[in-house]
Amino acid sequence: MFTLLATLKVKPGKEAEVTEICTQLAEKVLSNEENCLMYIPHVVMNDPTEIVFFEKYKDKEAFKAHGNSAYFQEAAKKFEDLLEGKIQVKFLEEV
Repeated sequence: MFTLLATLKVKPGKEAEVTEICTQLAEKVLSNEENCLMYIPHVVMNDPTEIVFFEKYKDKEAFKAHGNSAYFQEAAKKFEDLLEGKIQVKFLEEV
């Protein structure tokens, strides 16, 4: 398994737009990537400008395929003008 948390910091006033992009992206990922086991965006309850994705893949190759997909690349391009800084990623090891 390959698990990670990806944190996005949204520019103020852009929360609804980013949430919609994340929702659409999750739908595409889950319907097109059989080796993606979980792909769930969450809005932090006390900070609507922070979105955290919980992602779990069958293996590292599945994660790489996800990053190379056209729909992920399209979303990443849109995020460039909507996020403060880069997406922060933490890779996790299940215990």
